[in-house]
Amino acid sequence: MNKHASTSSLLPLETPTSDGRTCLNVSVWFVDADGYRVIFHRHEPIYRVALTDEVHLRLVAVALRQSRLATQEEICQAFGHGVSTQARWEREYGKHGIDGLVSKKSTGRGRELDQSQEGFVRRWFRAGQSNRQMAARLGVDEATIRRTLKRLGLTRTPAAPEPRLPGIEETALPTASTPVPPSADAVPAPTTSPAGVGSPLSSERGEADAPVSVTPPVTPSLTLDHDPRDRSGDRFLARVGRLDDAVPLFADAACVPRAGALLAVPLLVRHGLLEAFGQVYHSLAPSFYGLRTIVVTLFLAALLRIKRPEHFKEYRPEDLGALLGLDRAPEVKTVRRKFADLAALGQGQALMEEMARRRIAADEERVAFLYLDGHVREYHGKFPLFEAKKAQRQVVTPAATDTWVHTADGEPLLVVTSEVNAHLTQVLEPILADVRRLVGDARRMTAVFDRGGFSPKLFARLIAAGFDVITYRKGKVKKLASTRFAVQREQIDGVWREYTICDRPRVRVGGLPVGKRQKRKPARARKTTKRYLWMREVRVRRADGRQTAIFTNRQDLSAVMVAHRIFFRWCQENYFKYMDEEFALDALLEYGAQDVAETTDRRNPEWLRLTRRVQEARTQVARLRSELGEEAAANDEAVRPTMRGFQIAHARLREQLQKAEATVDRLLRQRQKILPRVPARDRQTLKTEKKLIADTIKMAAYQVETQLLGMLQDHYARADEEGRTLLHAAFQSPARLEVTDQELRVTIAAQSSPHRTAALGALCQQLDDLAVPFPGTHLRLRLAVQAPEPVTS
Repeated sequence: MNKHASTSSLLPLETPTSDGRTCLNVSVWFVDADGYRVIFHRHEPIYRVALTDEVHLRLVAVALRQSRLATQEEICQAFGHGVSTQARWEREYGKHGIDGLVSKKSTGRGRELDQSQEGFVRRWFRAGQSNRQMAARLGVDEATIRRTLKRLGLTRTPAAPEPRLPGIEETALPTASTPVPPSADAVPAPTTSPAGVGSPLSSERGEADAPVSVTPPVTPSLTLDHDPRDRSGDRFLARVGRLDDAVPLFADAACVPRAGALLAVPLLVRHGLLEAFGQVYHSLAPSFYGLRTIVVTLFLAALLRIKRPEHFKEYRPEDLGALLGLDRAPEVKTVRRKFADLAALGQGQALMEEMARRRIAADEERVAFLYLDGHVREYHGKFPLFEAKKAQRQVVTPAATDTWVHTADGEPLLVVTSEVNAHLTQVLEPILADVRRLVGDARRMTAVFDRGGFSPKLFARLIAAGFDVITYRKGKVKKLASTRFAVQREQIDGVWREYTICDRPRVRVGGLPVGKRQKRKPARARKTTKRYLWMREVRVRRADGRQTAIFTNRQDLSAVMVAHRIFFRWCQENYFKYMDEEFALDALLEYGAQDVAETTDRRNPEWLRLTRRVQEARTQVARLRSELGEEAAANDEAVRPTMRGFQIAHARLREQLQKAEATVDRLLRQRQKILPRVPARDRQTLKTEKKLIADTIKMAAYQVETQLLGMLQDHYARADEEGRTLLHAAFQSPARLEVTDQELRVTIAAQSSPHRTAALGALCQQLDDLAVPFPGTHLRLRLAVQAPEPVTS
C-alpha cells in the first residue's frame, strides 16, 4: 500500500509491491510518493506529475497508450478508471489536445460521492462487497452506489467474489464497542487498535471545514488502518466525523531522525499537561490530528527547538510523524488551524491556572516562596499599543508586559499579561490573590520581587492579607559603618552560602495612610499620631564596598536565607533570557489586536507634556536662585553695604528669576485645567489567547527539561555547565524503533563521547523504571542508548 497516497487522489486497484511500486506490465510501473506520481520505463523515469493534477494524470494515461508502452486494460487497471473512460480521453485528446482532457461541467445529476469515497467504492467492489454493505458503510442509499458504479464503469459478473474470511458479515460503520475485523482485500474495518486509546483535532486533508466541538470523545480507539505508513482509512473516518484523534501506530525503523526527543515522553506523561488540556478543552472532534496528538506534537517541537508553526516546513512530515505514531506530522497550515480552534474557545487562562493548580498539588512546598517579575515584550507592528520601558536597552517602546510567577525552585508557575502595561505595584495584589485561590488555603507565602514593587502601603496590605514580603530597598540610603557587618555562613540546599551582613530587626520603611479617625483630628494632633511601617532590614556588603539593603517582615528566617532568597530572584532573568533564545518566548504567534475595556484610561499626553515643562521651569528657577545666592555670599559689603545696592547690581539676574517663577505659576494653572487621565480609546492590546496556550506548552517543556537535568546530576560531572547542552544533543539524535505487542523500544544513537553516552544511558535507565506507556497507547516505552563503537587506530 502506498504510504504517501492521499485519499483524495486516484486509488490504484493493483496491489503495489513491497517497495511501493504499482506495475502496469513487466517494463512499466509507477510510484506515488510525496504527492507525486513518477512513472518508470525500465528503471528510467519518463513522467512525473502531481497526484492532484487531474488533467496531467489523464495526459500521462493517454501518452502511455499512444507510445504503446501499455495496453488500455493495463493502464485502466493500474490507474483506476474504466476502459470506456480511457477511450474517451484518447478520443478527446485527438480532437482538442490537452484541453479535451479538462473535465466539463456536468449537466445531469450532481455527484453525490467525492473522489476519496469513490476510491473506497472501487476497492470494496473489487473485494466483493454488496451495494447494501457499501451504502451502509458510507451512510448513503443503494441508488447512490448503483449510480456511482455505473459512472465508474464497474459491473458485476457472475464469477464468485474473491475469498473472504468465513463468518464475517460487515454491516454499517462500527462503533468502539462493536469492532469489525478486516476482510481479505477490503479496506480494514474499524477495530479497537492494539496501540491504545485515541484522544481528541482534525485530518490535514479531510477536515478543514469540520466544526469545533467540546463534547467528549466519540470513538476513542477507532482505527481503520494497520499499516503505520498509510493512515488513509483513519483520515477518511475523520472526514466523515467518526474519529476524534488518530491512534498512534508505530513501525520498526532502523533510523528515525530526532527520535531522541522521545526521551522526554515518560516525564510528559507524569507531568499532567495532557490531562490539563483534556480537562479544559475536552475534545476538538472530529479530527485526525486530535487534541492529544497536537499537544504531544507541540511539546516535542518545543524540545526540538521548532520555535514557530512556520518552522514545521523545514522538517519532513514523515520523519516527525514517526515520532508520533502517524504517517505524517501536522504541517504549518494544520498547526495554525489547531491553534485557531483552541483559541476560539477562550480557555487559555483557565488552562494556565489548571496547570498551576496541578503543579501546586504535586508539591505544596513550591509556593513557600513566590518570585514575581515583569517581562516586557517589544512590539514593532502597526497597532497602537501602550508603551513600556525596556530596561535592558533603556528605551520606551510600544510593548506588552507579562508578569511571571515562579516557584521556590525557580520554575515558572503562571503568567499574566497586563492590558495597560501596569507597574508591578498595581498587579501584585490581584496576582497573589489568584495564587491564593489556586492554593486553596490560608497558608502564608512569601512574595519576592525587585524594586519595581516597592511601596510601603502595598507591603502593609500584603502582610494584612497573609503574605510575607522580601524585596530590595528603593532609593539612595546612607552607608553603614563597615564595623557593623559580620560574615555569616549557612548551608542551603546542600550548598554553603556566605555573605557579609548587617542585620537590623526594626527599620522605618515609610508612612502609611491616616485612618478615618485620624483625619477627623486637628492637624497638630495628626502629626503626633502619624503611622509608619517598620520592617527588618538585612544589608549585604559586597566585595567592592557596595551595600544592598533588603526589607522583609519575616523575623524567623536567618539573614543568610533572606539574602539568598532575594539574590535567587535572578533565576527569573535567566529564565527570560534562556526561553527567549531557545523557545522564542517573545515570538508573535498571531497578528491582530483588540480594543481595551471602556473603563480603561491612561495618562493624558497633554498633561504629561505640561508636567515636563513644569519640571524644566522649576529646574531653571533652582539654578537662578543658586546663582543669586552665590552672588549674595560673595558680596563685598564695603562696596555694596545695602540690600538695595545689591539688588540694583544684580537686577538682570533677579528679572530672569522672576520670569522663571512666573512661568512655573502659568504652567501650573494650565495643568490644573487638564485632566491627568483620559479614556484609552485610541489604544489597543495584542491578542493573547494563542500565546497563553503556547506559553503553557513551552513552560511544560522547560519543566520537563529541567527535571531531566536534575536526574542527570548524579551521572554527569559537568551537568550544571553542560547538562542542557547534552540534553539538546540527545533530543536531536536519531534512534532505532522496535515495536512488540507490549513495548515500544527506542535505542538512541551513541553521543559524541563515551562519558556522555554513559550518562545518557544512566538517564534512560531511570526513565525506564517509571514504566509509562506512550500517550494514546498501551505500549510501554523502553529507552536505551546504543553502545559506543570501540575506537581503533
